[in-house]
Amino acid sequence: MKKFLLCCLLILPATAEQKWTIQYFFDELKQEMEITDLAFPSTQRGIAVGAIYDKVSGHEKYTSVSTADGGRHWALQPLKEYPRSIFFLNDSVGWMVTDHGVWFTEESGRTWKKLCDQIKPDKNLDPPTTIGLLLRVWFLNENHGFGVGLQKTIVETKDGGRTWAPVEAAAKPAGNPAYTAYTHIAFSDAKRGVIVGGSQPPRREDGMRGSLPAWMDPERASKRKQVPTLTLLAQTSDGGATWTATTAPLFGLVTSLRFTGPDGLIVMGFSDSFQWPSDVYRLSNQNTGRVFRDKTPRVIDSAMYPGPHLYLAGVEPTGKMNTAALPGKVRILESDDFNTWTEMPVDYKAVARSVVIAGPDADHLWVATDTGMILHLGVVRKPE
Repeated sequence: MKKFLLCCLLILPATAEQKWTIQYFFDELKQEMEITDLAFPSTQRGIAVGAIYDKVSGHEKYTSVSTADGGRHWALQPLKEYPRSIFFLNDSVGWMVTDHGVWFTEESGRTWKKLCDQIKPDKNLDPPTTIGLLLRVWFLNENHGFGVGLQKTIVETKDGGRTWAPVEAAAKPAGNPAYTAYTHIAFSDAKRGVIVGGSQPPRREDGMRGSLPAWMDPERASKRKQVPTLTLLAQTSDGGATWTATTAPLFGLVTSLRFTGPDGLIVMGFSDSFQWPSDVYRLSNQNTGRVFRDKTPRVIDSAMYPGPHLYLAGVEPTGKMNTAALPGKVRILESDDFNTWTEMPVDYKAVARSVVIAGPDADHLWVATDTGMILHLGVVRKPE
């Protein structure tokens, strides 16, 4: 009888549930890791870049963590400069933008070769700055690419990133270059590309100097008026041969820009004084408009794949503020129609202030956090 019952238990049907589980976590005593960007150009190869901070000495080490087997094993490798972002053209070929230069890899990030130093800022601007201008790059092939960054910078390369030439249309929009940047770039195909950014001059809150950060003074921050910022938009329909640049007064700043075919998603993040932490808009020739707004989560990044299969990644605000110094619970939502969003199960230990999502297709997805975690979307089977 006992054997019969055991056999019945073994053949009971199980239900499959997709869940985001922590696949990698940098957990070293008195150290913490901040991941700044993540790329998964294939189902097996992925790389995250960032920095490791020593809580005692204050020293920092720049690093990457990569996998060649779909995340079953991860390896840390040192980097020589602080990584701002990465872009991969395929499983092997990629570029990394650091605060001091542009680097290139033909080995999925296992080794990097410096191509050029960072583009120098205009020292005549007020205030002056000494950091490099480039924030991100996007390549159409191994030679032709574009870079975007601070001080209204859009540049083009035709030799794989060794030399760069300015795109004239970048300077046309209004806005003080000292406080204006192009921050995101994405191409939906070989011809159609979009660059977005914003201009946000400093404000003197309540006529006072030296006001506390919002998270330290939530009552005052909640009373500050949210004002529109100047959003910059540059578009091309001929592979970057020509660009058209325009501006629009919009609330918030762009935190994510993604395209799949003719459709795109853009995420706008708001300051602590705004009623909502973020908005998500669909970009399409036929149907453009807001597709998600809620008081939680604060959406930071998005991903979209044919189908459509849509994902929003963000964090749950802590306390009354949209942004905070303390990490909040990681929240991820999915949709197949741009309208109905369903919350996905996420490991309860996953917390962050910022997240980035990446993956080659809707069946192979990862999310990295600024708290040193990498989550994987996998199938968890449980008995009915």
